[in-house]
Amino acid sequence: MTTPRETALRRSVRRFRLGSGPLKRGSDRIQAMGRLVVVLSFLVAPAVGVATANATTARLERMADAQAADRSRTDAVLLEDALAPTSPAPGYESARTTAVPARATWTVPGGGSREGTARVPAGTRAGTAVHVWVDREGSLTGPPLDRREIPDSAAAMGALPLVGVPLLTWTLYAVLSSVLDGHRDRRWAQDWATVEPKWNSHLG
Repeated sequence: MTTPRETALRRSVRRFRLGSGPLKRGSDRIQAMGRLVVVLSFLVAPAVGVATANATTARLERMADAQAADRSRTDAVLLEDALAPTSPAPGYESARTTAVPARATWTVPGGGSREGTARVPAGTRAGTAVHVWVDREGSLTGPPLDRREIPDSAAAMGALPLVGVPLLTWTLYAVLSSVLDGHRDRRWAQDWATVEPKWNSHLG
């Protein structure tokens, strides 16, 4: 015995499939397939998001390890005053919080020293020692990737396919539906142009 719930479910499935039977057109089948792809995209997107987050975590952890092994922190002694800019950049509390270039000398791994330009807080006086990061060759570089930032970066990357895959699929489905609707309208106009004279003559 068919229950009302089963009947409603069947009607919903038929509407989703755009009907069935001999009157169902090829364009209807294509559009129904497009709807199925949209549904699948919502089901697949979480798995893709998790896989992307895991891959990003592994890649960033390798990067952090490589940078930690290659970079070290040392002291650089300024050879000149780090002059503050006359007009602080918007968003800074004071000119002193702005990093500016200044000549400095620093020790390199394995001994020796090197001279160059380092970015230091504005207003730092000559002779002041500041912390800088150098690579194996002693060239100035940035600090290694902070492993505490990896989970947030991985989550952000995982969110892209989680949102992007369904959004892209739905957009493509909307374009497909628009094209199919235009095709059906043209076919209907062509069929009516063929039937209308016969219809009018029959009524006449």
